[in-house]
Amino acid sequence: MLKMWLPFLAAVLLPVCTALVSRYHRRLIRFYHQRFLSWLRTRLTGISREERAFRYVLMNSTHGKAESVLSTLDEWCCKFECVTNTGPEKGQILSSVVQRLTPVSVLQLGTCCGYSAICITRLLIPGAKLYTLEQDPQTADVAEEMMLVAGLKHTQFQVITGSAPEAIPRFKPLLGVETFDFVFLSRGQGADHLRDLRLLENERLLCKGSVILANSVTHPGAAAFLHSVRSDPRYLTSFYPCSAPYEKDIPDGMEELAIL
Repeated sequence: MLKMWLPFLAAVLLPVCTALVSRYHRRLIRFYHQRFLSWLRTRLTGISREERAFRYVLMNSTHGKAESVLSTLDEWCCKFECVTNTGPEKGQILSSVVQRLTPVSVLQLGTCCGYSAICITRLLIPGAKLYTLEQDPQTADVAEEMMLVAGLKHTQFQVITGSAPEAIPRFKPLLGVETFDFVFLSRGQGADHLRDLRLLENERLLCKGSVILANSVTHPGAAAFLHSVRSDPRYLTSFYPCSAPYEKDIPDGMEELAIL
């Protein structure tokens, strides 16, 4: 019976599969090179992709120059394998927000390899400081080394290891910070933005005038976050359309909220 249906199923599914491959072939190729091969390299060498990116930056960038470290990291992501970071387009949006706000106390949730942390810290005014939280200890170490290679000082930033639900309630006694002027929610694809925002609110780490910039808000995981903040009269929101990092054919966006 199955043999009788096979030609029919093939006739139906083949055009569909061909159309899907034709439409998404670039993404499939990129997934193969930047996800599967990256995973395979990590398994074979025991060296994480963040560590591989750092070694490339260490060998090819001008030490002490933040712009050189960022451009070298962009080069690595475009030529070899992509690590999770904001990329140049989102980095420009982030930088423009920091320059406009001139914040003194800054929090980033999701350090990754340190790209966006460098974007922020290089623009901070004297006396200002970035506190950046990364869940994975090895990635946190890479980010800290990346920032030091970029010429940033420990007086300008602090990398904290831990998850947001564990770390946020300890920020006031641990860091001695009452509130944050600017918060960058950079982790993942937006699924944790609403939870992290509520944690910051509950711990009274935000105040009138605080600004939050949320990354990757066009992903389905960020839908609840967008609905909540855009319908909340306490927030003035702005949307920044952009592309996914190193994926100009994939639309993305960032959402800014200012506490009124």
